This record gives sequence, C-alpha cells and structure tokens, in this order.
Amino acid sequence: MNDIWTFFTGLSDGFRAALGDVNPLPILIVAIVIGLLQPKSDKYALKAAAALLIVMAFNIFLPLLNGGQPNYPDFRHIGAIAQLFLLFVFAYGMIGVLGSLKAVLKLGAAKSAH
Repeated sequence: MNDIWTFFTGLSDGFRAALGDVNPLPILIVAIVIGLLQPKSDKYALKAAAALLIVMAFNIFLPLLNGGQPNYPDFRHIGAIAQLFLLFVFAYGMIGVLGSLKAVLKLGAAKSAH
C-alpha cells in the first residue's frame, strides 16, 4: 500500500509543478491566430496539435539564436507531459471558442442579409 501512496504523491507533485511552470501565452497567441484564420470550424484536435508543434519547435530552437543548444523537453518527467497536455487543452479550447464565434457571426450575417 505504501508504494501506491508514493506513486500517487509523486504524480500529484508532478502535476502541481507542471501547473506552476506552464506558460500558456505562446500557445494562446498561436491558437488565436489559427482560430481566426481557420476556414471551417472542424478538426479542432488537429489544429490544436499543429499549434502545439509550432510552439514546441519555437521553444526548442529559440536558444540556437543565442548560440546555445536546442532545449528539448524531458519526457521522462510527468511534469513535461502534463504541461504539454495542458497546452493542448488551452489550444483546443481557444480554437474551439473562436470557431464557434465565427460560426455564430456568419449565421448572424446571413440572417441579417434576408
């Protein structure tokens, strides 16, 4: 029973650290751009994954501009995985909200044209 408790305590600590260290601003900016430019409001998960890949690539290769080494995330730690999941959820939510908002605005414009 002690091993199970230790596992869940470590899992909780990893998620708590991930919540404290997550920076949602870059993913929200990319998700807003994708959400505003999307032609159709569908495939939110695919668009959120694309936003996450763009932000990850930027975070990995940004140190190269200053002559440093690439900064790859360490997937052996639960905190890195939790951060990526949270960023995916943020992107999915933002793209979904903007897609729904665009659909409502198109519907309103179509009704007012009649």
